[in-house]
Amino acid sequence: MRTPTTAALTVTAALLAGTVAAAGPASASEGPGKAADGVSVRAEMPQSTTSKAKVKNGSQKVYSANIGYNRESWNECKPHASTMEKVVWNLGKVTRKSARVKSIKVRYYNERELHVGSAYLDDGYKHERWRKANGWYIPKGVEEWRTYKINKTVKFSKNKPLHFMLHVQLAGANEPTWCHPKAKLWFYLKPNR
Repeated sequence: MRTPTTAALTVTAALLAGTVAAAGPASASEGPGKAADGVSVRAEMPQSTTSKAKVKNGSQKVYSANIGYNRESWNECKPHASTMEKVVWNLGKVTRKSARVKSIKVRYYNERELHVGSAYLDDGYKHERWRKANGWYIPKGVEEWRTYKINKTVKFSKNKPLHFMLHVQLAGANEPTWCHPKAKLWFYLKPNR
């Protein structure tokens, strides 16, 4: 019997809590993440996820789970204090020691304006292999896809995956700064050994 991974358990818990199934309001009368009585039904989202790539010579796409952060359940925070991202790894040849990363496509979904900062790709030894330092703003309520072209062969270490990291921050709404923190979102990739 296969043991569930942490990411699978997190996504299962999120599905049970109703956070992953829909990226917006449950219904027009309830509002985003709020039940009819005003009680929050969204749980905290994970800020990292691990995906597995098949060891093979040909091209493949690997899909991550949704990650992000959600502060809607905090009393001090106003509605829509959440963001949710996922990636599609576009890979070439994958061995047990390295992966050819052609591009990474990121899906951003936010209910407030979102500032996307730097993006980094590090190998399994935590050495930076690629970086995009400039950022941009994504308007509120927009689902947007962005593709980062990388075209690099990146090594795995013996027991560590390579990772793609994004800096994101939601726009504030006259509320405490912990409602819209600068967050690092981690997308890990390892070979299916």
